[in-house]
Amino acid sequence: MPKSKRAKVVALTKVKKRPKDKKDTLIDEMRECCEKFSRIYLVSIENERNNFIQEVRKRLRPGRIVCAKNKVMQVALGTTPESECQENLHQLAEMIVDKCGLLFTDQSPAEIETALAEYRPRDYARSGSRASDTVVLRKGIDTLAKLPHSVEAHLRQLGLPTILKEGKIHLLGDHTVCKAGDELSADAAQILKLLEIQQAEFLMTVEAHWQRGGIFKDCSALED
Repeated sequence: MPKSKRAKVVALTKVKKRPKDKKDTLIDEMRECCEKFSRIYLVSIENERNNFIQEVRKRLRPGRIVCAKNKVMQVALGTTPESECQENLHQLAEMIVDKCGLLFTDQSPAEIETALAEYRPRDYARSGSRASDTVVLRKGIDTLAKLPHSVEAHLRQLGLPTILKEGKIHLLGDHTVCKAGDELSADAAQILKLLEIQQAEFLMTVEAHWQRGGIFKDCSALED
């Protein structure tokens, strides 16, 4: 009679340990950066784009930028004096809100602020973001002259009052695509992209700074 599989004995020496997941690995890496670099900057991020973040990373090497979930970054730094991995880092962790990242580096505040101010590329705004300018399209054929006639039907679907005559797109009346400060609809974002109007400016701003030795400063007190 064959042995029951339920009676099989498994040696404890053969049980594999649970491998660390990506979150645990990232937390360990951030704590190593706290040891390796003398300064940590908390930076807010507006109109985040992966390619722009990668460019900033290149410019600030050998420093490292980490853009992870806020909770993960807080756990890595420590949210209390008892759990913090370096003196007074819990003060930096407390300021981690909204869309932000951590920059680990040895560069001075003046160097970092200059580097971030020099790189502010623009891109097409996405649905849900705020319009930076009011855009009004004027009646006639000149406004949409650069667009191929094949997109005319699509423009009508986006809410533009258009008609195709003799291979040219005519705008039948003035049309407000967006107003400064208002939230962009999906249709408005598509229209701006078709017209090659870029309203999203990528911006990284220093919000707080920590220096080895437990020196913590908010953005209004950044000094070398």
